[in-house]
Amino acid sequence: MNTQIPAPLVPANDPGFRADDLVQAAMDWHFSPDTGSRFWLEKARTWSFAPRKDITTLAGLALLPDVTDEIRRAPVGDLVPKGLIGSGPMRVFETGGTTGRPRRIIDFSEFQRQAGWWSSFLDREQVPLGGNWLLIAPTGPHAVGHVLRELTALRSAVPLHIDLDPRWVKELMRAGRSAEAQGYVEHLVSQTMDLLTTQTIDVMFCTPPLLEVLAQSPRAVELINRSVHTILWSGASMDRDTRDILRHEVFPEVRLRGAYGNTITGVSPEYVPPASEPLAHDDSTAVFIPCYTGFLMEIVDPATAPGDLSAGDWARVPYGARGRVLAHTLTRETLLPNNLERDIATRIAPLPGHPADAVADVAPFAEAETEIIEGVY
Repeated sequence: MNTQIPAPLVPANDPGFRADDLVQAAMDWHFSPDTGSRFWLEKARTWSFAPRKDITTLAGLALLPDVTDEIRRAPVGDLVPKGLIGSGPMRVFETGGTTGRPRRIIDFSEFQRQAGWWSSFLDREQVPLGGNWLLIAPTGPHAVGHVLRELTALRSAVPLHIDLDPRWVKELMRAGRSAEAQGYVEHLVSQTMDLLTTQTIDVMFCTPPLLEVLAQSPRAVELINRSVHTILWSGASMDRDTRDILRHEVFPEVRLRGAYGNTITGVSPEYVPPASEPLAHDDSTAVFIPCYTGFLMEIVDPATAPGDLSAGDWARVPYGARGRVLAHTLTRETLLPNNLERDIATRIAPLPGHPADAVADVAPFAEAETEIIEGVY
């Protein structure tokens, strides 16, 4: 078995990064008979175009179908690129089922790189190495638990886990069993309080719904403000007002830093400009930067119907405008273009040192056709 970590499709930290180069590399890899997966190679046989020849730009991805629903049922073996077989331990990650049956992807090393991407943001903000990390997060088939394990290892930290099953909470809420859902939340809070009272917690990962519950407990607030240096949040969205209250009124002694993304779109950490950099956005704006060497996000006009785009491009909104998140996963493990996310966001021009678009102020898309149940994650 070859245990060497496969390199990303384009060099990481390349100041000359171009999205079109990533697209071309992804087409060459995923549609080569030697390296592509059965899933995509069989699809390509039915098309009137050749992806490796005809898709050379980000705009060209409009030719490819959105298969994010199809992979809910696809045999997982069909998703494995031939070029990665034998490359080391393979993991299968699934989404939390927010919009229905979970979607499934495979991973060899990409989420290890995602942890490194996240850690680089924490380094820049001088989040201390070592210490105890309290991680209230989904594990099992959910990528976030794996990324957090890798992140604590990179930062020489002690991981203290509280397992969170988002699917169970969502099932309870769908069935109208709100009392049981509340009981599960209390179960999570009880475990959290036990660790906060018996251990010194330096960094804490928590979802926004659970963080809001903890914010209602004077004892939890006291303990968090006493020892926690940074709270990392992700999963469900957090609106501006809630974020401001938590940052300035509830946890004034703690840094609050978010990350946007999911199993399919990867980790987009919050970007906080250094003191030497002019503030391009107001303090209430949460800006997130995708790991653009494998994940790209566009913000498109929600009124644009996918059926109208089969021969053309998505209608992107201007910088500073809000629209629907259109995500492209272009890693060596996974090709999932044109994934219309359940979120809206503001399109942000590339920030210093980061040559791809960022997104800001993410919120659920109210007009989504599929029922959205966020639950506790």
